[in-house]
Amino acid sequence: MMDEKAENAECRISNDELGAGAPHSSCDVHDSSLRLPSPVRIGGFPVRPLTRGQLISVLVQRACQGPRTSVHYLNTYTFALARRDAALGRVLAGSDLLYADGMSVVWAGRLLGRAITERLSAADYFEGFCRRCARRGVALFLLGGQKGAAAAAAAHLCRRVPGLAIAGTHHGYFHDAASHEVVRRINASGARVLLAGMGSPRQELWLDRHAAELAPPVRWSVGALFDYFAGRERRAPAWMCRCGGEWFYRLLHRPRERWRRYLLANAAFAAAVLGELWAGDWLKAES
Repeated sequence: MMDEKAENAECRISNDELGAGAPHSSCDVHDSSLRLPSPVRIGGFPVRPLTRGQLISVLVQRACQGPRTSVHYLNTYTFALARRDAALGRVLAGSDLLYADGMSVVWAGRLLGRAITERLSAADYFEGFCRRCARRGVALFLLGGQKGAAAAAAAHLCRRVPGLAIAGTHHGYFHDAASHEVVRRINASGARVLLAGMGSPRQELWLDRHAAELAPPVRWSVGALFDYFAGRERRAPAWMCRCGGEWFYRLLHRPRERWRRYLLANAAFAAAVLGELWAGDWLKAES
């Protein structure tokens, strides 16, 4: 199993599998007063009502200060998976920061009287996150995608964000038996943020299974993020994303692969939200 390698003159990408020469973190801690807002419950899961600016600030602060932070997202697909997979449901319910990735979650919150500020699809603000990391000296490790995807995403991000430190990349197509070696390389890299783009439920369960072994303080599930920045997956037009139609755009491009994922998951989520309304949960105060 080989590390992926990417090179770009505009940023620092470590290719040493032992981590020698890994980027030095120059984090400051002037955001020490930043706190997470209390979660609101959507479909039984504790979603943090954050803006993208707040999310970026919280993640960079925690990367600098060091508290272990598990970061996952809720959309109709992960909700439907979690309803069928108790282990995934436990991981999402117990995560330090669960945010709304889909407009359906935002709309459900509004319908239930639980304010979710905005949809936080990582592809919309990830460059902004990288710029903040570059300013604060926070190094990233990209884990996931097919061979070459994470490295291509790293090279693209480095062209877009001068000074960004990518401590390492690795594809997501490895056997469980290789996990110990993957963890070792991540830890040796000196990264402060680990981005896992291996699809649900694998990324969430892998991060949870190896939580005690992983050194990066921030462990973030990011789905297909690397494919977008590597140019392997097209996003919907901006107007379609804003109105909550990105799922439909993706469905149209791969209907045979995705119809079950989107149509059945959307129906299951809608049924759960309507069930909460019928039960009068929208009247209950949030603890």
